Amino acid sequence: MQNGVMARSNDGRLRAYVAWVPMFRGREEDVRKASTEVPDMRASHYWDGGSVLTQQYRRTLGFNEPAWDIYLLYGAQAKWEGEQPPPPAYWMHQLGTPRRPRVNGPYLDAAVFLEKTRELLTHTPG
Repeated sequence: MQNGVMARSNDGRLRAYVAWVPMFRGREEDVRKASTEVPDMRASHYWDGGSVLTQQYRRTLGFNEPAWDIYLLYGAQAKWEGEQPPPPAYWMHQLGTPRRPRVNGPYLDAAVFLEKTRELLTHTPG
């Protein structure tokens, strides 16, 4: 995301909210080092030690497994009301491989995600 999207958009309205979860034995103390993957000042990093978001987005996106390694786009007007997060305007994932994805939905392609990001920003009041 850093090289494919954040570094290619200088739009000050763009924000990234990065939620780190304990997959592959990840721990809260690992977040500081992991956050160097997205060092952009517009990015905020959070630790979700209980993997609450992976379950909530599992339901929102209709996955049959925890939703992690996902990339979501929301417009400025999006609001989380209630228990479940709202459906994103667009999303991609990296679950499985491009040839053998484990969930239905577009596999991450940074160029496409950047284009979708720019489209969303074009329709966002500034």
